[in-house]
Amino acid sequence: MDKNVQDFNDIVSNFNPKIRNSLITLPNEIKKEIQEICVRVNSSIVIITSKKSFFLGSEGNLSPEDSKSFVVSQNDILETFKILCNFSIYSFQNQIKNNFITLKGGHRVGICGTAIIDGEKIINISDISSMNFRISKEIIGCSDKIFEKLGLNLGGTLIVGPPASGKTTILRDIARKLSNTYENGKLIKVSIVDERREIAAVYQGVPQKDVGFSDILNGFIKSEGIMRALRTLSPRIIICDEIGNSEDADAIRKSLNCGVGIIASIHAESAEEISKSEKVKNILNSGAIKNVVLLDKGKIKEIFEVEQN
Repeated sequence: MDKNVQDFNDIVSNFNPKIRNSLITLPNEIKKEIQEICVRVNSSIVIITSKKSFFLGSEGNLSPEDSKSFVVSQNDILETFKILCNFSIYSFQNQIKNNFITLKGGHRVGICGTAIIDGEKIINISDISSMNFRISKEIIGCSDKIFEKLGLNLGGTLIVGPPASGKTTILRDIARKLSNTYENGKLIKVSIVDERREIAAVYQGVPQKDVGFSDILNGFIKSEGIMRALRTLSPRIIICDEIGNSEDADAIRKSLNCGVGIIASIHAESAEEISKSEKVKNILNSGAIKNVVLLDKGKIKEIFEVEQN
């Protein structure tokens, strides 16, 4: 069976029978293209591919227009949520309070509902109103163009692109390839600070994606994870996803001072946005970033050097 079809079937197994039975009947050619499944209380199910969005009908058919023939009830949401948590919601509380659950296979479910707050911290989410099932893709070799351009000098590389442009997929493939590479007779040591649990997609302690011989700090806040990696894992490269705040910039500067290279990603739509964003400038001015890889629609659009002031 095609890997993308199997991934779709695996993620569909987490829905309640009513939704599952409609989704599982979709043709394999469509299943291969689906990236996200969005379910919202009292609304139709939205299916998102790389090119279009569709609505799911009651007979398992897809339509570009909402006929409201298949509407998700509050009970459908509750039943599906219980299945996601293996009927033990408490054991998933640490993930739920961060608005997501990582599934076996590395797939991810974003969760919306009502925040339960203790002081200034969100400690749980109740009254779940919608869930976004994102099917994780693993594309072996998708970073080859970067290696062709930069060789093994990837320390100080920023992967830039809009949401769903493939930043995490690229980072994952870089980790796999670098940590499987010998330099001067030794494997290159790679540490992954996987705050959002998406790069390696660890499930019950086991990485669901191929990240080679990388060490994984799973769920650690990036700034803290970077410092722990520097102190305890002696990496040559640290990889992390979605950097941006001042704490991240400070940790990146410290990694530079320790002679450790950073490979990270950040949200931006274009090279112009990179030059205007204060958040990005803060990272670039750290001196730890030498190269920028710009993504567009899941492909590498441009690789360029950062002008150092």
